[in-house]
Amino acid sequence: MHKHLKIVSVVLLGFSFLSGQIHGAEWKSVPLRSLSQKDACLMGGEGMQMVQSISYAPSNPDIVYLVSDTSQVWKSIDGGKTWKMKHNGFHSSGGLSVAVDPLNENIVFVAGCIGTPLSRYNPKMEPLSGIFRTINGGDNWEIVKKTSYIRKDWGENGGKHFAFVSNKSDKTRTSIIYAGTFEDGLLKSMDGGNSWSYCGLKNINIYDLKTFPANQSIVFLATSKGLYQYNDNNHDTQKIGTGLPDYPRTVAINPKNPEVIYAAVGKSGVYWSTDGGMKFSKRDKGLPAGKEYTHISVSPTTPEYLYVSVNHTNKLNPFWSHDGGATWHAPNTIDQGGLSLVGEHRFFSGQIEPHPDNPNIAITAANGKARVIKTIDGGINWFYSGTGYTGGRMGVGKSSLAFFNDTQKMIFFLIDHGPALTIDGGETFKMLDVPRVNATTTPVGAVSSISDTNIIVTAIGDWGKQTLATSLNGGKNWKITPGTEDNYRFISFHPQKPNVIYAQGFISKDTGNSWGKLSQKICGVFKGNGDIVYSIDTGGKGTTIIKRSNDRGETWKTFSSKLPTDVNNINEIDIDPSNQDRIYVATNDGFYIYDGKKWTKKGDESGLSKDYFGMISFKCVVVDPKHPEVIYTGRWAPGKGHSGGVFRSVDYGKTWENITSNLGEPITIWSVSVSPHDGTVYIGSSHGTWKLPPPYETK
Repeated sequence: MHKHLKIVSVVLLGFSFLSGQIHGAEWKSVPLRSLSQKDACLMGGEGMQMVQSISYAPSNPDIVYLVSDTSQVWKSIDGGKTWKMKHNGFHSSGGLSVAVDPLNENIVFVAGCIGTPLSRYNPKMEPLSGIFRTINGGDNWEIVKKTSYIRKDWGENGGKHFAFVSNKSDKTRTSIIYAGTFEDGLLKSMDGGNSWSYCGLKNINIYDLKTFPANQSIVFLATSKGLYQYNDNNHDTQKIGTGLPDYPRTVAINPKNPEVIYAAVGKSGVYWSTDGGMKFSKRDKGLPAGKEYTHISVSPTTPEYLYVSVNHTNKLNPFWSHDGGATWHAPNTIDQGGLSLVGEHRFFSGQIEPHPDNPNIAITAANGKARVIKTIDGGINWFYSGTGYTGGRMGVGKSSLAFFNDTQKMIFFLIDHGPALTIDGGETFKMLDVPRVNATTTPVGAVSSISDTNIIVTAIGDWGKQTLATSLNGGKNWKITPGTEDNYRFISFHPQKPNVIYAQGFISKDTGNSWGKLSQKICGVFKGNGDIVYSIDTGGKGTTIIKRSNDRGETWKTFSSKLPTDVNNINEIDIDPSNQDRIYVATNDGFYIYDGKKWTKKGDESGLSKDYFGMISFKCVVVDPKHPEVIYTGRWAPGKGHSGGVFRSVDYGKTWENITSNLGEPITIWSVSVSPHDGTVYIGSSHGTWKLPPPYETK
């Protein structure tokens, strides 16, 4: 054991784990808080994962739930002002729709799905998808029906996939529930969601469904094939909606005059019917033509109040109407008070949820830079309402967090939205303005941690290919280097020579001014001597070898024996900072340690238990740079759903402990990084960034 390492055992919240912080060692959220949020005494919350659905609890409007595409379920108990994760037992990646039992605020249904859209859906991966239910306010979830839910496209995913039928005999919960699915048609439960039966419309993608207020045995369904009406009394399904030029994305029914039905019909605009959905005509005065209208909502108490949101545009929206859709208006602002980290940016559409009782209040998400926003004046102005909802995800490993020599400065390289800089130890952040190269994803980046410079290197592009970019003035200006395109997973400054920078298959020897190509892609650097670098290569069918260079990638030699997994399974490696021969490898089929002579695979016997899917896959690994006996690894379940969180070893990987603790499970960990200053560990996830003190006393 390291001579300065003092391990302290703490029991907290039913878990036993190690910490030098006697006051408690919970994970603490690191929201990307703007300075204006701090000045307003808000803890902040950047969102950034796409909110698919929001739902008030009709029996208690202080309770609000949201579901995102990749971070499952969140809950507010103060009307949407602040949010907390509620995902225990929710093993899908995310969800398309959330709906609260109108009689019971603690009973909630979610259409759980994989986070990727239909264009990237791979059924061979067997992703977990189906109807999830909680009966205790989100403390625990269970899947009550496996069925397909798949995102259609970015921002066009429908509205409510559940509808409740009033039950006069039971005032504590609703027994009759309808559910629209992607392949299994319309389903019905008579027992509160315990079991489901088929009603019709198989193999038709149902986007939205509403019961007819005047006769709840009738259900209106917005589908990929048009508008349908289902009558449960005679089990009859008929297509309706003469006059609709395209399929309706969502529908809204006037609760006081249910013959009036509205439909958002994509680029065709907004339509309405005054005869119960039989015939439709345009209802879009004031709406810009040619925009993609996807989500439409009506106030439950004052049906003259309507909202409609627009997809794939930065125009201010949602639009509002206070006269039943006769005229529509754009909001004045969606960042009243200037609290947002990203201003008024909005790109993807999102469902608008009107308050159950107050027609002037509604809540939605400004997707694209997804933060929760709220109106209290009927849609004229919207303001930030997303404290606690985090989701700015650092990219693909330890290179997605850069530590400066200054202990207060860090850059979080976000996979979707670019780099976020803090100069006050994570109290506040600002987004660095980077060039848009197809998109603004920056999966990895680096700064020098041994010299006080303003040099930043990152890779800018889309999710499959990026180009190297360098800033010499702290992110104010950037130089793009053509010819350096790659899918970047690793960038690092030389730990002793800050003029040398490694970026996978490229090296710069003049602090990023020019780049030379290497014969092997670097994926690791020995901190004890930065001239020693590592690469992975195929060792033949189903095997991998580690190559090592002692001269900064000029020449290479095979270093390891064959690792018994395919090279494409390797996600990240790290090297013991005091032993150049000891390597840790996170792979899709296990965690491996190389001691300079042989490989050892770690599993159940060491504490690295299988996840819900029976998988033991690892996305990331990092060794504490000052205490090499401390190693962290993060779990994922590729293509399936969320996995088993984060694990730590304090004995060079011999034994492991699950330290997910108050993060809750399941949760996928995309990156783990350790501060070289004080050993604080940071994890990057779709639930945002979280930090934990080291398992030893720091001075």
